[in-house]
Amino acid sequence: MSDRPVSSDEALQIVLSAARRLPPVTVSLHQALGRILAEDITAPDPLPPYPASIKDGYAVVASDGPGDYPVITESRAGNDGLGVVVTPGTVAYITTGGPVPDGADAVVQVEDTKLLLDSSNKSRQVRILKGTSPGVDIRPMGSDIAKGDIVLKSGGRLGPPEIGLLATVGVITVKVYPIPTIAVLSTGDELVEPTVGCLARGQVGELLYLP
Repeated sequence: MSDRPVSSDEALQIVLSAARRLPPVTVSLHQALGRILAEDITAPDPLPPYPASIKDGYAVVASDGPGDYPVITESRAGNDGLGVVVTPGTVAYITTGGPVPDGADAVVQVEDTKLLLDSSNKSRQVRILKGTSPGVDIRPMGSDIAKGDIVLKSGGRLGPPEIGLLATVGVITVKVYPIPTIAVLSTGDELVEPTVGCLARGQVGELLYLP
């Protein structure tokens, strides 16, 4: 065996060549922060899962153009927007992130509309002030993430943004590599037990570190 000193880089390569990766374990998102992902994560569903409004306004049939229209329903973020169809000559009030009702193909922002109030200051009609085109101010289904897209790759570290992304796509458990237990044990003729009351010349107390 050579008496040549071993550099730190060489020593690291020796240790790595002898090390074996621990088998993955499955943990919840609450336990995954800072861990190394052991699998590719694919989106089980598209995001958004439905055509969604980009702005507060009114879901309309674009070909109707400007004019006065009855407001037949409301679609807000958090409800499914099902059950009511926007037909030509009608509109639906919609909030940012709300599902676009069936039949509507565009959203007119609220700044381009005017409520028509009756004598009791209530209204179920709105005046659309500007024309629009199909698809305007609508996020198509899957425009952010398509179903089956790889959103995180194996080998990446899971920080707060990655945990948030996992929660967004509905993943609640992930496979990660276990955190190894590392021990540092000092050796040498000069080492003595830490219980020795008084060190002799040339002696040092023994160090054992277990995290």
